[in-house]
Amino acid sequence: MKKNVIAPVLLFLLAVFPNIIKAQDGKYTLSEDSLVNYYASLKRVYYATRIISPPKIDGKLIDDCWEKQGLWSGGFRQQQPLQAHLPTQDTEIKILYDDNNLYVGIRCFDSEPEKIRPILGRRDDYTSGDIAGIAIDSYNDKRTAFEFNVTAAGQRIDMIHLGAYKWDYNWDAVWDGKAFLEDSAWTAEMRIPFSQLRYADKEEQVWGLHVWRWLDRLDEEDQWKLVPIDAPAMVYIFGELRGIKNIKSKRNIEFLPYGKAGYRNNARDKSKYGFGLDGKIGVTSDFTLDYTINPDFGQVEADPSVLNLTSYEIFYSEKRPFFLEGNSILNYSSGGDLLFYSRRVGHAPSDYPSINKGKGESLSIPDNTTILSALKLTGKSKKGLSLGIINSMTSKEEATIYSGNTKTNSTVEPFTNYFIGRVKQDINKGNTVIGGMVTSTIRSIKTDNLNFLPEKAVVGGFDLQHNWKNRKYFINMKSFFSDVKGSTEAIGRLQRSSRHYYQRPDAAHLKYDPSRTSLSGWGGEFSGGKRSGKFRAIGKLSWRSPGVDLNDLGYLRQADFVKQKISLRYQVNKPDGIIRNYFLTMRQAHSWSYGGETTGNEFDLHAYIKFKNLWKINFNLARDFNVFDTRQLRGGPALRMDDKGSFEFNVQTNSARNLFLGALYKTDWYSDKISKSNNFSVFVRWQISNRLTMTSMTYYDETIFNSQFVYRPRWNTTTPMYYIVGKIDQKVLYTTLRMEYFITPELSLQYYGSPYASTGRYLDLKQVDNPHAKSLDDRFLPLAITGRETSNTNNYLLLDKNNDQITDFRLLDPDFIFQEFRSNFVARWEYKPGSILYLVWTHTRTRHKRGQYDAIDNSFNGIFNLKAQNIFMLKFSYWFSL
Repeated sequence: MKKNVIAPVLLFLLAVFPNIIKAQDGKYTLSEDSLVNYYASLKRVYYATRIISPPKIDGKLIDDCWEKQGLWSGGFRQQQPLQAHLPTQDTEIKILYDDNNLYVGIRCFDSEPEKIRPILGRRDDYTSGDIAGIAIDSYNDKRTAFEFNVTAAGQRIDMIHLGAYKWDYNWDAVWDGKAFLEDSAWTAEMRIPFSQLRYADKEEQVWGLHVWRWLDRLDEEDQWKLVPIDAPAMVYIFGELRGIKNIKSKRNIEFLPYGKAGYRNNARDKSKYGFGLDGKIGVTSDFTLDYTINPDFGQVEADPSVLNLTSYEIFYSEKRPFFLEGNSILNYSSGGDLLFYSRRVGHAPSDYPSINKGKGESLSIPDNTTILSALKLTGKSKKGLSLGIINSMTSKEEATIYSGNTKTNSTVEPFTNYFIGRVKQDINKGNTVIGGMVTSTIRSIKTDNLNFLPEKAVVGGFDLQHNWKNRKYFINMKSFFSDVKGSTEAIGRLQRSSRHYYQRPDAAHLKYDPSRTSLSGWGGEFSGGKRSGKFRAIGKLSWRSPGVDLNDLGYLRQADFVKQKISLRYQVNKPDGIIRNYFLTMRQAHSWSYGGETTGNEFDLHAYIKFKNLWKINFNLARDFNVFDTRQLRGGPALRMDDKGSFEFNVQTNSARNLFLGALYKTDWYSDKISKSNNFSVFVRWQISNRLTMTSMTYYDETIFNSQFVYRPRWNTTTPMYYIVGKIDQKVLYTTLRMEYFITPELSLQYYGSPYASTGRYLDLKQVDNPHAKSLDDRFLPLAITGRETSNTNNYLLLDKNNDQITDFRLLDPDFIFQEFRSNFVARWEYKPGSILYLVWTHTRTRHKRGQYDAIDNSFNGIFNLKAQNIFMLKFSYWFSL
């Protein structure tokens, strides 16, 4: 699809959009069950009571304020499994407040108290037994809310509701919560500082209110104000919290200084020390300025091991606290692409100097770019304006090359400034949201060896979302553009990168221009449909022009495509016989390049069933056909991929049992009758005691793929480009083991270990002759091995269709072994809310060997024979506020 097709679609949307903007009807009518509609429409209001003497937060609701002040409120209803029915156990809440804090008491009655599951787990772990909590829409925007929960064992869970069943679990507020087991109930007690909320500065507050309870053994959720399980969103159906008067807006100032010491066993500089400061300033009651000086972005848990044989960049999740908190406001995603990918800030140096180990040279290079400082302003006003701004500066980094008694410095990363700005405005009672985003990357490049990096990159976007009919229907539009400037070397490299491949010989709409000093493009998506009720339908159209690029500060997997998707779902949430709930989903997709080349079709069916014994099964059947991979030949022509079928089956036992098991089997088969894959995974969670948990996941995959890219020999600019692929026999085996022991909710010992092995053997190599041909004989020509030069280098002869010699070349044996073990041991003590002492031991072993092959079990067992790297770190932080 080209612009002349996309433009009429957008014009049509602009024409019909004004006709569908209507205020939301406050009456819920989306369920076929009249009882559900009644309780979902019922307006519930709780009036908080002001107190003078605050309670002691110990989980015991025996203070005078709990006994004598305020009112207990019950009347909970089931959300699942029996919507709108009375719960199997009663629950009551009471809400109090003073000048600085909100106090919440929840009493969870239980006629079988011995079956309460007080499981100690990590903070924000929703699998930790029985839970009770409260969500507060303090903006009263009907879209976002702050949620605070306590497990029956006293562990805290907090998050932010983002609307339409999206949550930010990375948000960690500074608050206090405890639990206590009574004779016939368990109780949760919370103290939530007003400084951790965002609200308007006015005499009386009116906030959205949601209170819920989870009975783990019954897989039952009870709610004070019913939010139907098939509702398209949650916050707009909340009840109300009133009665909070004359609380001053909190312009809180928070400080989190830290100090750390580390030791690395095989580094030139073995010991490292550091200190820094993170903090917050409440600019207003709505907006908070986060700042960091010499930040510590050390990861407590390592990234997973991955051997990447594709042309695409691997995406890793963010783990650094400064970027995690408040990142929900800064999120601008389209499919799997992001305008802001925070791991670009502080990434590993871009250049890696070459050294001559034969002459005794060695290299010392920083692991990550130093972040000199970062400022982040986030918040939302009482008029529905959301704002997120980040500015961060990273330093120039140098590597040191040692040769005998001399050393030479080489700049490997320039000084860089990053800017991110995001704005969103709620209108029409939160049913419509309009927003925009802009990012900027500016590098100070002063050495020739860094001319391959762009000097400037600007990305901007505009998005709009509208909901109507009680948010049953929605449309969502996003668009963005990019403009990257730099030297001819930088822009030429960008054109040839795997995201663009302007050099593709069979793409008439692409033209590689080595004289360019800028590259620009645009992309976007339009989606909409019905997302509640038994039958749901959602359609989506997304596109990326050939020149769009987000990767200086965002994440773009691939440019130059248009893709259309349709998803149809039939979902039933009402128990019937042995089935508790189920759904069936059918998806269809068609994709093509921006020049109109068909690149693939997809079709799949997915079925999910949950039984009354709380076992679950999933089936998935998929078919990919007419696939032309524009990335497989690394800048060569699109290569036809043989049609593929897939089948997947997954089964899980009752997750509320002390021993929880899950197993998955997936198989792929291809029309060439050569390529195939089978993979198996097994998950085990063993609740050894309420304090000790062990989880493990083991994965094994064996794949034969007939078209794996290997090499593209080219001897000079006047000779044609040839592409070599091979039939790879690859096997992957890895396991993860996690053990967690909690002495108290705040003091824990945690271990994570993951050995990973992958081996690959190429059974034959062949030249791509006619990449679009359906027949394998026409698509590929065999290569002849004329001899072996060394133990891991072969001489190959390139032939034409008449078996006449074209040329010969040498090729390193592409077989490989990849072994890696990553582990962390963490002792964590939150000795006061927000203040943490860490002791971390990181252990790593890794080897990537080319030109060698071994059985997967030998490779896996040999991981612990590799040389180890150990890092020990002690970190101390102390939170306080003014």
